[in-house]
Amino acid sequence: MTEVNWASLKSASLELSAPFRVTLEDGRELCCEQIYRHLPGKRLVFRGREGGRVALIKAFFKKKHFEREVKGLSALASSGVAFPKEEWRSIEATQSGQPVFLLATEFLEDAITLKQHYEDLEPEALQPALSCALETIGRLHRAGIKQRDIHLGNFLLSDNRLHVIDGDGITSLDNKALDNLALFLAQMTPNYDRFISDILPAYGDAFRSGKVAAAVIKMRRKCIEQYLGKTVRDCTRFSVEKSASAFVSMRRDLTATEVPELLAQPEKFISQGKVLKAGNSATVVGIDVGEQQLVLKCYNIKNLVHGLSRCWRPSRAWISWQSAHRLKLLGIGTPQPLGFRENRVGPLRREAYLLTARAQGTDLRTWVEKNRNEQEIPEWLLQAASDLFDTLWQASVSHGDTKATNLFVVGESLEVIDLDAVRRHSSHRSLTKAHRKDLKRFLANWQGATLHQFERALCRHCERVGLR
Repeated sequence: MTEVNWASLKSASLELSAPFRVTLEDGRELCCEQIYRHLPGKRLVFRGREGGRVALIKAFFKKKHFEREVKGLSALASSGVAFPKEEWRSIEATQSGQPVFLLATEFLEDAITLKQHYEDLEPEALQPALSCALETIGRLHRAGIKQRDIHLGNFLLSDNRLHVIDGDGITSLDNKALDNLALFLAQMTPNYDRFISDILPAYGDAFRSGKVAAAVIKMRRKCIEQYLGKTVRDCTRFSVEKSASAFVSMRRDLTATEVPELLAQPEKFISQGKVLKAGNSATVVGIDVGEQQLVLKCYNIKNLVHGLSRCWRPSRAWISWQSAHRLKLLGIGTPQPLGFRENRVGPLRREAYLLTARAQGTDLRTWVEKNRNEQEIPEWLLQAASDLFDTLWQASVSHGDTKATNLFVVGESLEVIDLDAVRRHSSHRSLTKAHRKDLKRFLANWQGATLHQFERALCRHCERVGLR
């Protein structure tokens, strides 16, 4: 196991990995087995083993963060909620004499975060855990405190109890109870909003469900915009490299895969891939990397005039990259976005490339044609189309090109591709106009009985935008 010191840990980049060991001033050896969070130069959180005992170790490289953690844990104790208890603390010195503040809390071996539950369980199955979370949040609020950056990962289920973690994030409530509650519920996709009236009694009787639902929609829009900002800057989730010749962003967990090479030499892989579409404005190729089926899309510059019109604007790859993340946060299926690249000449944008997983399933036009002998389109498909337009509307988002070949039937759900025309609208008028266009384009795919069935399923949406 690699031996490190506190100075090297303080200066370590996001690429720091476990395992490693460090010797404490009293001679004990502390072994890091797994890193959970790393904010370079600020904080390192890991599963640590010392003398056969396992604990959650938080190493703070700034005193104020350590003091906030200790103060937050004290506030949690006063509120009566369950939380991992402190086991020991110490102050270590780096080679330069700068202190490192260590806090060890009990390690809950069987713990699973609400985020893991959210990812693994169907919405109905998650409802009891959400009620338990709202009861806990209610206790915090009645104690006059809140988790500043409240999210599903800050709640641990262990031994049938919900534990609150991250004392550093505990602050005064400051009459922001509704905003804090809405922030928690906004972490989930809109299809969870239907449970608000059922789980809200666990929190208490402070707010009506309609008021909470409206606050959640507003907060979710804010959260999505903040997250999209992260997709184009270097952070814990995304790796971004900028130079005079290129701008590249990719998921950080893919930096040890073939993705960096694909984005470093996209034309090489386009020449070797299977052409799926060859057009003037875009070239799309399929690439197999091991067992993975990927799609690399090049947004071409057709001529000088086209290049001049696009050089100052975010590229269509940039737009598609952020749009894919937006749709996923809204619970709308789309192929997994892996990374994108813009070729640049200084500040001027040139060709751009988008790398995603390949769409699975069958495009909607082909699926309907293969099943045209059926008398009725299945109700689940009609409902999926209705849910898609409803989610986009509630989020003030339009797709821009809802032809049937841009929608894929996967199981009993719809996934969306070709996202470079996706837009979020700031005005009701603009949103209405764009949705009318999306609905007209979708219905133009169909004729006869198929058209009548989709018109019936989408009649509420059509009436909303004045499309008769």
